[in-house]
Amino acid sequence: MWFFPLVCYTFILLLSLFGIQYHLNIFSYPLYLTIPLTLGVYIPLSIIFTLPTDYTLHNTTQSSDQLKWIEIPDNAILYIWKSNYWITFILTWLILPMLLEFYRSGHNDTIRKIKDSIKENLKFQLIMLAVSMIGLVYLIIEVGLNFNHLKLMIIAIAHIYSLILATWLMGHGLISIPRNKWIQGSVVQDLNHHYLKIPKLVDELEDTKISFREDVLKVIVLRQNYTSSSEEDFRYRDWILKLNDLIPGDIKEHVEKQYLHDNTTIDRDQLNDQFMTKLNSQFNSNLHRLVGYQSEFNRLVSKVIRLEDVLSAISTRELIFRIDNHRVLWSPKFNFVYWYYIRPWASKCASIILAATSIIILQSEFFHSTKLSLLNVLLYSFPIMQDHSFLQFALSSCIFSYMLFCALNSLTQLKIFNMYHLIPRNSDPVSACWYAMYIARLTIPLSYNFITLFVQRDSIFETWYGQSVHLTGLFNLLNNWIPRLILVPVLLAMFHVYDKLKKKIGLGGDFDSWILFDEDEGNLDSNDLGKRSDLLIVEAKRIVSREMSRRELQLRPFHLTNNSESDINPADINYERNRRQFAESINNRIDSSIEEEEPIYYNGTLNGPKTGLWGRISSTVGGFFARNQQLQQDEEQQLIYSQRHYRDEPLEAFNYDDDASEHLTL
Repeated sequence: MWFFPLVCYTFILLLSLFGIQYHLNIFSYPLYLTIPLTLGVYIPLSIIFTLPTDYTLHNTTQSSDQLKWIEIPDNAILYIWKSNYWITFILTWLILPMLLEFYRSGHNDTIRKIKDSIKENLKFQLIMLAVSMIGLVYLIIEVGLNFNHLKLMIIAIAHIYSLILATWLMGHGLISIPRNKWIQGSVVQDLNHHYLKIPKLVDELEDTKISFREDVLKVIVLRQNYTSSSEEDFRYRDWILKLNDLIPGDIKEHVEKQYLHDNTTIDRDQLNDQFMTKLNSQFNSNLHRLVGYQSEFNRLVSKVIRLEDVLSAISTRELIFRIDNHRVLWSPKFNFVYWYYIRPWASKCASIILAATSIIILQSEFFHSTKLSLLNVLLYSFPIMQDHSFLQFALSSCIFSYMLFCALNSLTQLKIFNMYHLIPRNSDPVSACWYAMYIARLTIPLSYNFITLFVQRDSIFETWYGQSVHLTGLFNLLNNWIPRLILVPVLLAMFHVYDKLKKKIGLGGDFDSWILFDEDEGNLDSNDLGKRSDLLIVEAKRIVSREMSRRELQLRPFHLTNNSESDINPADINYERNRRQFAESINNRIDSSIEEEEPIYYNGTLNGPKTGLWGRISSTVGGFFARNQQLQQDEEQQLIYSQRHYRDEPLEAFNYDDDASEHLTL
């Protein structure tokens, strides 16, 4: 009886550790950070097993023998729910906020960091207390006031706040996940989707570099002037040297060459605790942002290069990536078949399945707690479900996992002042605490939301937690209508209202929103789509071309003479590379001007408008996801015929508004 649940919880714990380790080298941090982060991820994932088990055991129409292998005593289930709730409550309202402010503090010693963390969290708790006073006044008027009512009110207010957040995030994810999978069903469409993100990401990266260089300049000036062995410099010497060691080598070299001649000085009177605390906080914040944007840029460029390689392999039908050569599956031919045929078709099939699941969940949310709920009909009205309790358990677990994943996926796309970034292996503790805090905060409200989709709610969770949130008047009204309001974020995401709102309030174009979802620039209206997207794609191709040239220069040695590699002159390497790029660019331009374009064939047929039953279905679904099939054909031809060569130069030295930057110099 206990063996299978124990295996499941152990597997979930290992999965949680693997997920945290993927984003943050958690074992290099002290236990007071490792344990809360692990619990903050483990508890939400463990409920994927606990909730379906609890609900299926108490609502199955079959004998308990069919579920004997997952049967858990009611007392044990109640203990699991109580421990999960109160651990989550303490984590999200006390421990993780304290850790977040501790690592964000600009102080250098532990005691001051703890004091700063307590001070910042007291401010937050006072704000929440002031908001809670409104609920307290309402509760006194509605049902009177005693200790039990006060405890229920605190639980109910925390529940309503988290339920609104979870519903909003889940609604956005129910649309964005199937849409993104559908985009991945076309290599050209997926490539353009990534192209459109690159220019904006580069702008954000360059802005972050500018801010970080200002902090780096201050640190270098401090290191040169106030790190001597004298007694008056001893106080801040270790602090300054610690910051200096964190500066990336290329940025340090660039700042020393470009900015130190500006006679930047910092007077000794300016050097105090307040100055160093502010500098330390800004330095770490900008460094984490720089690492986040740089990692995102590298991953995005790698995806684009792989997709470009897939399209370039159409003529040869053999795919070998310019980067990531280890991705060859069995043979180059099978590699091409997988990336050009199998993977896109699998993505389209997954998109259709996920879209159907999203529709079922949305309909069930609107008609929750009624017999019209499709999820209630699917799980407990079909004969096959009534005869197989295990199938009920498995399907319930899959659907609840999808709901939770939609909310978590939207959480990672949410922009909060561009302060928090989850990146592979290089996430900072501040971002890790913030995401773990909100992942844990979404769990219990989503569990309650899942229970309300059914007519029968018999379960330990409903008996214990439901009575805490089933208050009178306004609280019950919010519990009933918040799930139905999921249609608001769904419509916002489906019709790209976020971009339109940004334009209306003046946050469109080169400006970024502070708390909106990451909508790509491809989601424009029909007029802008044919103009601005083309310019962004051309600009993105320039950036990717230069980045690829830089990577090739780092990875592939040049052999210009018969001398040893150590005898090669770097100036000769640069001259030869520029000469060849210039010659190839001239040849490409001459060829493109005198040669007539030949028709391109895909799958043995001429590239043209899609016809037939699948073509009509594809066009219909593509229209639902706001994608035009004709745009795919135009961009496909543009990608094949408009490949151009550009010189390799640093991103910060490139001027996108100057057409002369395209020319090659020798």
